[in-house]
Amino acid sequence: MIKVIMGIGIPGSGKTTALKAFAEKNSYEYICPDDIRQELTGNTSDQSKNREVWVEAYKRLGAKLEQGNTVIFDATFANQKERKQLIDFAHTHGAEKIQGVYLDIDIETAKERNSERERQVPEYVLDRMDDSLREASPQVEDGFDLVVSLDEEQKLINAETKKEGNTLHREFRNNR
Repeated sequence: MIKVIMGIGIPGSGKTTALKAFAEKNSYEYICPDDIRQELTGNTSDQSKNREVWVEAYKRLGAKLEQGNTVIFDATFANQKERKQLIDFAHTHGAEKIQGVYLDIDIETAKERNSERERQVPEYVLDRMDDSLREASPQVEDGFDLVVSLDEEQKLINAETKKEGNTLHREFRNNR
């Protein structure tokens, strides 16, 4: 089955660490706009070619899906509209399933982790992304077949899935 696993979460959430390991373990393709940004500009923080980065990311995703590969796409996706655009694109390029993996951690933990990173994201950007995700967290209604939420230790918090036209939700611990 051809599918896309979309990573969702603010910088410092542990998203890339978890997704890269999962991609390697399962021999899935891995696409991250930050990696493409590094290729194009030599700096993952350089936003000067952001449009070109995303065009290339979508191009790579389409090619991998058309080859029949499962792809992990690692980006923040704090914006619901951006999630929907990628979901629609993936479906038109052969994805049979779209699964979201949301690293749902508190902002203070993310800021602490961010402060220890080589490439730090400004705190106001983290706050803005966190606000967006709190206002519109990923849900099956966005077009996903499955959404799982993980905490800061990558333990399952909850899962939502589509089944026969209904949304099934199961909580594994209290949400924040």
